[in-house]
Amino acid sequence: MMVDLEDARKAFNAFPDKTLREWGEEWNMSHENVRLMKIKLGIPTTRKVSYDPLIANEIVEYIRSGKGSLNTSRTYKNYKFGKSTFMKWMEENPLLREVVEIAENEALKNRLYPKLKRCATTGELLPISEFYKDKNTLDGYSVRSKKVVQEMARKYYYDRNVIEPTVETKICSGVPELGPLPNEYFARNKRTATGLQTYSRKFQGLYQKYLRQGHEDAFELAREGALKYFESLGFKELDSQRI
Repeated sequence: MMVDLEDARKAFNAFPDKTLREWGEEWNMSHENVRLMKIKLGIPTTRKVSYDPLIANEIVEYIRSGKGSLNTSRTYKNYKFGKSTFMKWMEENPLLREVVEIAENEALKNRLYPKLKRCATTGELLPISEFYKDKNTLDGYSVRSKKVVQEMARKYYYDRNVIEPTVETKICSGVPELGPLPNEYFARNKRTATGLQTYSRKFQGLYQKYLRQGHEDAFELAREGALKYFESLGFKELDSQRI
């Protein structure tokens, strides 16, 4: 939409409180072009907004909540001014600057050491204890609650249905030093990616046996027995650097 400069002058004078963005939306042009138009007409591009303690407090609380910062445009979306005006208020009111700094520090502390967190899946606001720790996030906790993570894992596990083993060999977690063993030495498990149990049949059988007998070192006894069994079949321990 082409706007005549004189028509623009009349409009600017008639509605001095309209922002550059509002004029841009009405005239279908960028607010930068509106700003340049005002400069050509000798009309100030910014208007002085008197300090309003109620609005200032609203902005401070918005910053404290962590929803926005001093520099984000969304912090000022409900007002007829932006960051530059609020910064001027801070320059003119040292107490306001101090309060803003406190709010920013509290927002940062809440992000780093939160007491509550909103689950990204359900939207529920829950105690931080309801989330697993996650070193890859800013606050150190997972984005989904424990309940959601557990339900996702349970669904993934029970939806899996591996009919036939997907590997020819597998390392027994009880005796990894033997290296890969033929899949025939493992019981089937359709819920795992390989279609096989984590431990070999021999190791698992010995481990359960020693547990029933009350041995505190059941795991080590099972390891010893399984190693002897597989060595009798011709399997040998691998060099430690190859495991």
